[in-house]
Amino acid sequence: MIWHILKSLLIFPKGLLGGLIAATLMWTVVIFYYNWHATRNVRRLGYEGPVAIAGGWQYLVQVPWVVVLLSVAFGLGFYLVVSWAARHP
Repeated sequence: MIWHILKSLLIFPKGLLGGLIAATLMWTVVIFYYNWHATRNVRRLGYEGPVAIAGGWQYLVQVPWVVVLLSVAFGLGFYLVVSWAARHP
């Protein structure tokens, strides 16, 4: 009986971990997209060689669509892990 109570209490931390992993994956995708987009714009403008675009992604946290994407990714990861953990004891 205690084992079932402990397993039910561990559903929430598993959900948090799933949400954090999903948000981390989404953040990685956003950074890669930003880097690809910045590099493409530099090539289109005709510059050649290394260009300093590092560090610009730090301002992405202030962009509303990035915050929405990260929130949705966290919620979706949380929901999927909690629903899976509830069905597979």
